Amino acid sequence: MLCLKLILTSILFFGSVEDHDWKLRKEEDGILVYTRKVEGSSFNEFKAITVIHGASFYKVLNLILDVKYNTRLIPDCTESRILFQQDKFHNIHYFRIRAPWPVRDRDGIFKSETSVTSNGKLAHISISPLGNYLEEKKDLVRMYRGNGYWEVEELPDKDIKITYQFHGDPAGKIPGWLANSVIVSNPFNTLKNLKALVSGSKY
Repeated sequence: MLCLKLILTSILFFGSVEDHDWKLRKEEDGILVYTRKVEGSSFNEFKAITVIHGASFYKVLNLILDVKYNTRLIPDCTESRILFQQDKFHNIHYFRIRAPWPVRDRDGIFKSETSVTSNGKLAHISISPLGNYLEEKKDLVRMYRGNGYWEVEELPDKDIKITYQFHGDPAGKIPGWLANSVIVSNPFNTLKNLKALVSGSKY
């Protein structure tokens, strides 16, 4: 039974990324990180996948949607707050990312829109930029480009599959090779942090 479950989990992992030139860059602690080049961009796109065993669908979903957890979820995120909340599944939020010296810190404003299937077992959270929603801050570089999504899916036996995919542009004069150097570690650590939060959060 355990062997069968491992086989099915592997199919779910790899079946999600079998096309579109994705390359596996890291596999560790039950987390897979893939990247691919994007036409017309110096910055690669990532897709990170994991399965959280024995978790609650809505516990995982609520953690991802709760913007205040971004500082514990996303590496180098030092500030995260809601700017406009239409309802639980639609918001506009601000966040700030710490950058290594001498690079200036980045900030961004994104719209989050969530849909949940009628059976309550699959959620899709789209993320799109709204950089002009607030005036830029003089000491920061505003990121205006970036699109991606989270997907939360309930599997048999209360396992939850998480997919996190994003293509961004850090703006300013950061070269592609430098941004791409952390494109594996950042989503890997984001999912690692999510798994830790799920095991210890209030949700």
